[in-house]
Amino acid sequence: MSFIRNMICECLAVGLLASGRVRRAKAAALRPGVITPIYFHNPNKKLFDRCIQWLVDHGYTFISTNDLVDFLYFGKPVPTGAVWISFDDGYKDWLDTIVPVVRRRNVPVTLFIPSGIVENNGLLPWMHGGNTDAGAGTQDSRDAVTISDLKKIATYPEVTIGGHTVNHAVTQDLEEPQTRFELGDSKRALEAWTGSTVSCFAYPVGLYDGHEKPLLKELGYQIAATTDHAFITRKTDPYFVPRFCVSDNISFPEAICNMVGAWQPALQPLKAVFGRSLSRKESRSLRLETKKGAC
Repeated sequence: MSFIRNMICECLAVGLLASGRVRRAKAAALRPGVITPIYFHNPNKKLFDRCIQWLVDHGYTFISTNDLVDFLYFGKPVPTGAVWISFDDGYKDWLDTIVPVVRRRNVPVTLFIPSGIVENNGLLPWMHGGNTDAGAGTQDSRDAVTISDLKKIATYPEVTIGGHTVNHAVTQDLEEPQTRFELGDSKRALEAWTGSTVSCFAYPVGLYDGHEKPLLKELGYQIAATTDHAFITRKTDPYFVPRFCVSDNISFPEAICNMVGAWQPALQPLKAVFGRSLSRKESRSLRLETKKGAC
C-alpha cells in the first residue's frame, strides 16, 4: 500500500513541479521577513541529506531556535530564505541518520523529545499498537534514544533540545493539572539531563486547544510548535508556530513540495471531498495515524 501511495504522490509532486506551483511557493518563502519551518520524524539518511542539499542550492539559510526567538520577540532580522529545521519524537535512528548530516553540514536543528519515553523503555506507542510493555528494558527493542545518547547529542553546538511532553500526550485531551505535569516534568527532566535551559516545545501530533499557552508561558517556554501549515512571519504567535511536515520515506519530489509549502494546498481539494464523510472522531484518528506514515 505504501508503495502505491508513494507512486501516486510522486506523480502528483512531479506535476506540481512542472506546473510552476513549487516555484511560486519558493518565491514566497524567499521574501524578506519570512521563515520556512520544516519538520521531520524519522527520515532515512539519503532523503534528509538530499533535502538539506536542495535547500542550500536554492538560496535558503538555516537558523536556530535562538534566532527564531529573537525574530518573534525582539524583531531581529533573519536572512533571506531563512529555514528552521526540527524533528519530533527522539528516534534512536537519528544517531546514524540525522546527527552525522547535521554535524557535517553544520545545520542547526531542534529535537523535540518525550522525556518519559526516553527515561523508560524507549518504546514509541504508535510503533507497537499502543502496547509499550513488549521488550521493555532491552537496548535492541528501543525506538527512542537513551538518556546517555541524549546527553551526548545535546553537547553538539548544532543541536537544541525541546520538550514534547513526558509521555507523548496529546495535550488537547488533558485537564489543566495533567497538562502542567506533562509540560513541567518534561522540561525539568530534559534540563537536568542536558544542563541547558529548555525553552521550546512541540505539541504531540500537532493537536492543541489553547489552554496550553498560559502554562507554557508560566513554565518558561518561549516557543511552541504546531503542525499547522504556514510560513512564520512577525505576526506569528510564538506559542502556535506552524511547520511544514516532510514525511518519512517519501519520494524526493514530494519532499520538495512539502518543504516549500506547496503540498498541503494541492491536497486540500481531495481532503475536502473525502473529509465530508468523516466524523470529528474519525478525523482525529486519521491525524493520529500520521505518526505511522505520511503527514
